[in-house]
Amino acid sequence: MNRREYCKLTLGSAAALLTNSSSISMFSQEVRSEGAGEFARIVPGNYRLAARVHAGSAIVTFSGQTKWPIEALLEISEGKVQIVRVAEGQRTVLKDGSGPGASPWHIRVLKQGNFFRYWVNSATGWIREPLAAWASDDLVRYCEPSPSNVGISVTKGEVTSWDVQELTWLPYPASPAMAPGPDGTFRENQLLAGGVIQHAGKYYMYFTGDRFGCEDGASVPEIGVAHSVDLENWTIEPEPVLRVGAADSWEPTGIYSSGATIAPDGRIAVMYAAQSYPRWNGFGVAFADNPLGPFEKSANNPVYKHPEAAHEFDLVRTEDPERRYILFYAGFTPAPSRGPAGDRGYILYSNDLVHWKAHENNPVFHPETIDNWDAIHVRPRSLTKIGEWWYLWYEGANHWQPPAALHVNGVETPTWWDTVGLARSRDLVNWEYYPNNPALPGTGISKTRFDNSWVGWPRMVVKDGVGFVFYTGGRSIGLRKIRLTELVKWNQKHDYGHPQQRV
Repeated sequence: MNRREYCKLTLGSAAALLTNSSSISMFSQEVRSEGAGEFARIVPGNYRLAARVHAGSAIVTFSGQTKWPIEALLEISEGKVQIVRVAEGQRTVLKDGSGPGASPWHIRVLKQGNFFRYWVNSATGWIREPLAAWASDDLVRYCEPSPSNVGISVTKGEVTSWDVQELTWLPYPASPAMAPGPDGTFRENQLLAGGVIQHAGKYYMYFTGDRFGCEDGASVPEIGVAHSVDLENWTIEPEPVLRVGAADSWEPTGIYSSGATIAPDGRIAVMYAAQSYPRWNGFGVAFADNPLGPFEKSANNPVYKHPEAAHEFDLVRTEDPERRYILFYAGFTPAPSRGPAGDRGYILYSNDLVHWKAHENNPVFHPETIDNWDAIHVRPRSLTKIGEWWYLWYEGANHWQPPAALHVNGVETPTWWDTVGLARSRDLVNWEYYPNNPALPGTGISKTRFDNSWVGWPRMVVKDGVGFVFYTGGRSIGLRKIRLTELVKWNQKHDYGHPQQRV
């Protein structure tokens, strides 16, 4: 097997036609124990569960196959919360969490694709793919089922109230908007979504394509362009518009498209992060009279370099004459004000795309949590002004080592779990986080889907009142859509339901 065949086998392929359109009215009939208020449901997709429990202990089934015996549980007691996987009678503790104290317990569980978060009073935690899809070659059985078993049982007490709400944001696409290939091209391995501009009635996306290789899973990332009139059907130009530099340059092994805009003189400007693997060497800019090129790199490159590693970003043109351009990037921060070392969000300002000034409060964007799904890295990727608010799509990342019992052939499974969240701010300094983060997760349904597991590199383009949210899922670029009237509705309330409430 040659390296190209090996990499293709390892990374998987883009396929499948699965959707997430079920209604909450499709729930099965409730199962209730006399006097205990216990319940069980079959939930068709993403959901938010809220309950009050007064008991000695409780078990929350938050993911479970309906066709064969496997499920994921929260086992709750005064002293701890455990995440447990039970498959064909075999019990495996995936995670131990801190105790919530004595009941009554306010319990919340959030399912977003292959991600789950929980809150039991002040105790909180997260997990991805708790049925252990990463420990099997089966295409479906260990993935997140849709529909799924959900329920609560208790000992020495009762479930005093409960409520289940279906989450229907960003319905899953049937297929990718852009796929990699063909073999032998600069985009044979993977496509990373990048900056988008509108010019003369067309949209142009400057994406990163790469070849199969062993440097961080790829080799020689370079920048290509695709164009569309409707943001849904794309034509990909066959050759890169920007290539890596010479071996002795500041950009010899990879350049990654992150931002595109119109320069002060009317030319097309594409900004990118450059690499001499594994080092990140700063940001560069290139200009062209035509969106398809040819592009000329600035003689001032790199136009900015973070003291540590820095890469993903967005580039936004504003109406402010003093700060015409905003560059919002992910910069490694060895000693942040809270939480562990990791990527944080930094802002730069410029009037000419070449000379940049740092925001006085950098870093201005931090993780939502200090011990949860985005606790290590946050990477700004897409910044959009809607009314008084700036909306930011970003990557969040944390790590977790699954138990040895679920390693495949004794090999450790990957420990980094990236996904996409959403936040908003009026001043780009003080942020609110979408209450159901991660807002754009991997689907988790089947390994034949292009975006089943890993998602990142989000990029939103607004057209006719709709947010077209592009992202990289696995090796391809996907597209999920949401009306802005829905995007701006953030329900911050955490409703625990009414006594013995039925959905």
